Amino acid sequence: MYLLDVQYNREDSQITCWMKNNDRCIPVRETYYPQIYSTGDPELRSLISTLPEVVSAVFENKKTHISGESVPLIKITLKSTEKIYEIAGMLEERGCMLYNIDLDPARQYLLGKGIFPMANMESDNRYSLDYEIPELKVMKLCIKSKKERGIITMDEPIGSITLGETTMQEDEGDMIRKLQELILKEDPDIIVTDGGDSFDIPYLYKRAEHLGISFAPGRSENIAPGKDRSYFSYGRILYKPQGHIFSGRLHLDRASFMFREGGLLGLIDLSRITGIPMQELSRLSPGGAVNAMQVNQALLDGVLVPWKRNIAENWKTALELMVADRGALVIEPRVGLHENASELDFASLFPNIMVNHNISPETVLCPCCTDSKKRVPFTGYNICEKRVGLIPRVIKPLIDRRMAYKKRILDQPEKAEEYEKKQNLLKWLLVTSFGYMGYNKARFGRIECHESITAYGREILLQTIDLAQESGFEILHGIVDSLWVKGNDPQELCRRASERIGITLEHKGIFKWIVFLPNRSNGIGALNRYYGMMNNGKLKVRGIEMRRSDTPALINRMQEEMLSCLAKADDAKGFYHAIPDSLKVLREYSRKVFEGECKIEDMIFTARISHSLKDYRQSNNNTAAMKQFQNIGITIQPGQSIRYVITDSSSKSYMKRVKIAELVDEGTGYDRIKYNEFLLRAAESILLPFGYTKERLDGLMGNMGLQMDLGRWQYF
Repeated sequence: MYLLDVQYNREDSQITCWMKNNDRCIPVRETYYPQIYSTGDPELRSLISTLPEVVSAVFENKKTHISGESVPLIKITLKSTEKIYEIAGMLEERGCMLYNIDLDPARQYLLGKGIFPMANMESDNRYSLDYEIPELKVMKLCIKSKKERGIITMDEPIGSITLGETTMQEDEGDMIRKLQELILKEDPDIIVTDGGDSFDIPYLYKRAEHLGISFAPGRSENIAPGKDRSYFSYGRILYKPQGHIFSGRLHLDRASFMFREGGLLGLIDLSRITGIPMQELSRLSPGGAVNAMQVNQALLDGVLVPWKRNIAENWKTALELMVADRGALVIEPRVGLHENASELDFASLFPNIMVNHNISPETVLCPCCTDSKKRVPFTGYNICEKRVGLIPRVIKPLIDRRMAYKKRILDQPEKAEEYEKKQNLLKWLLVTSFGYMGYNKARFGRIECHESITAYGREILLQTIDLAQESGFEILHGIVDSLWVKGNDPQELCRRASERIGITLEHKGIFKWIVFLPNRSNGIGALNRYYGMMNNGKLKVRGIEMRRSDTPALINRMQEEMLSCLAKADDAKGFYHAIPDSLKVLREYSRKVFEGECKIEDMIFTARISHSLKDYRQSNNNTAAMKQFQNIGITIQPGQSIRYVITDSSSKSYMKRVKIAELVDEGTGYDRIKYNEFLLRAAESILLPFGYTKERLDGLMGNMGLQMDLGRWQYF
């Protein structure tokens, strides 16, 4: 018997565990009263116990900090979570400190029982690499509107419904009823959709409600969807649609980040080790999963989780701030073409620093080891020598698990895809674990930890550079945890660096040639923009238009074809010989644009919106598209993406300037001059180190200047 899913019903405080037993899935229910903690005196405890929503209020000794001692607190057991924030607000007004307020009851239940999603209830270990999973019946659901083109809203009738291999195209009401019957008959454990949270499922519910049909795709009553929201992450505004979760049956949206990166098997693996049910996990960010693991470890250690984080940054002088707040080390790339360059990369550098150097909120600048011999480079922060911090204890199993999966990718090629998906999700958790240390709202974040990690990172990269130069290597570029060098025997350099530093330095491969690109504004090397041909025949590209999600297909294909011409070169001489062929590609694409031969669907830009329409101060292509959506009653939220074709870039009319993709048809024209400018700019991205500015390329395209002698190509 396996635990498929667990859900909490706040109306009656019931926990339902859905158990998968062979081909049956049965619910097992249990009453579970959530508990919160508050500071306070006996008089307050007596007052709390009289509240109708409270089952009991007693004193209990608990830790309120991961390095603190146990103190008496009021443990409040509630009938349900319906009034939890009302009670918390009342206590906060009285000056109380509150704990465990916003923790998910289902996760607390699992942690208290020592079980986890997809666990074999007879015997299982959440950290096991080799485990059995139940036989799961997976079916894909797809809903299509009767209206095939233009803006499709929730008011449009359904045209077809497909579940698994069965497609229905008939009366709308009959289709919804037959879908309900088919779900009951086939009884899938997992229903997969493509964009189901943002359209398919709410559309299906809306149409069923409009027709007066009761529709519940789960194994019991519907669960209210979560709220949509816009949020800021790593310099971008992102949009998260409502999460439509089924009861007793898993709804997984393949458009979610976690599903895209890990697939079904990756989600199962991560659900086991985080203790987060799969439906919820698939809709979290990697940072949310890391946070859940930190909370779990704290609770297992007997530490309560504060409701509102209140750890202030230590006071620093201007000099101390300048030394500490420096980020990672970057060595400016040497712009241009280089032969026989090796790429070296530290495996999970920042997570390994956290583990190897015991970086955690309670260990950095700990009061118990002020004379510690463990000191952070540059800042001199002391690190605890008496205990291993919470963060290293959470991170180390993830590092070990990822390394084990990466080894299995090589050792078991027949299962390489499965292990690649699993290690990929773990990679994202490890990447965000560093960022979370400096996040001001992280449960267990602390800016001094963030500063310590980057300080160790700078020291490690400097040591590696010194070792490389001592060994006769030439440094071409370095950024955070990666180096590009030229020299003999890079494998030996990796071995020596790994031995000295204690973190594995991996040799990622040798480039036959690599081109580091400059910033257009100042000519200085761009930190992460390059392309190169590796010895294994792989063309590696970073930072140019074809790597961006907003680039039209036309520009993507042109850059791919230009790079394919250059990729035929085995050395620098061959590279220069190949430049004329790459320019012929540009010339052909430019001709097609001017002669109107391009397919309109290849001209579509995608843009992620960062503000509400009312917050934009200037008119541009994005605002023009947003106004077109507004005209038809659709409000674009920050973080959502819009798609459009530029029809007349010089027009001040938002209706003439662009045309949103949903309204594009074969008769839609495009701004030929503007799209040619984009082609020239994309070609400049590739060839700028060799003297080919946008202006020069424009001249070459205009005067057929492709017959140039070989010596001139070699000059550039």
